[in-house]
Amino acid sequence: MNILVWFRVFILFATLFFEHILANTYNETLALNYIDFAGAAYCCGTLGSGCDDWSCPSCHRNLETVVIEDKSTNANGFVGYDADLNKIIISFAGTDPLSIRNWVVDIETEKVPFVRYGANASYVACYGDCKVHKGFYEAYLSVGQSVRDAVKRYQDKAPQPPAIITTGHSLGAALAQHAALDLSSTQEDSVESLYNYGQPRTGNSAFANFSANLLGGRTFRVTHHKDPVPQLPFERWGFHQEVLEVFYEAQAFKAGGFKLCTAGEGEDPSCSDKYAVDLNVVDHLTYMGFDFIANYLICKL
Repeated sequence: MNILVWFRVFILFATLFFEHILANTYNETLALNYIDFAGAAYCCGTLGSGCDDWSCPSCHRNLETVVIEDKSTNANGFVGYDADLNKIIISFAGTDPLSIRNWVVDIETEKVPFVRYGANASYVACYGDCKVHKGFYEAYLSVGQSVRDAVKRYQDKAPQPPAIITTGHSLGAALAQHAALDLSSTQEDSVESLYNYGQPRTGNSAFANFSANLLGGRTFRVTHHKDPVPQLPFERWGFHQEVLEVFYEAQAFKAGGFKLCTAGEGEDPSCSDKYAVDLNVVDHLTYMGFDFIANYLICKL
């Protein structure tokens, strides 16, 4: 058996192994719960139907929250504490759903070196030529200290060390990834999982590998049918997706209707990557039966 055949056998077994790992760790029930938190972040800053006082339409669990925002970068979300579950929830809003089509057309493509998450933040080296999307990175940097402060506040009041969940939709998914990496630098055991929906490419392949190594099998990147955002910014511009993908092929949500995608180290040609970018963003605005447009309008109007 020549080396090429051995290599193909290795790839086959590696793919089966990772699919087994994913099958035993991806929890659709949790994904359905956390998407409510991703939706709630769009309501931050809206008193009366917002996440400030936890009165938004998707605010189902009883959380104490701290709103996180920076108007100059449009970073917006919350850090919340669920006393019943002893969990800290960090969620970020995406781009305004009413202008998402323009955002898809105008998305920035500049990459910058990944250095760290702030002068006072912990740091784990990203070996290799790690580069990240400038806009996503700077948006998180603008609120990173506020996130760390809020997490510390809830850790101090918790009866025992709380688990940390990060989540987000669209642009918010990119910020949630940065938050998970930031907090995992010194609190690896505390960051329980990262559930993202419709996440754009956050950095290059070196950064994607860094994220996979630091967060292990705790990152679940959910994609939906022909959603164009996971295909942006383009691969040909040097961007690369995170390795673990949970792909829902059908337009209408069906429980259990996902495919676990591990080929291509994040760019699986049999999953969302098989579709060309489509400016019809309907699939981006509806995830797992959650309508981000309706949620946003109830909050803002």
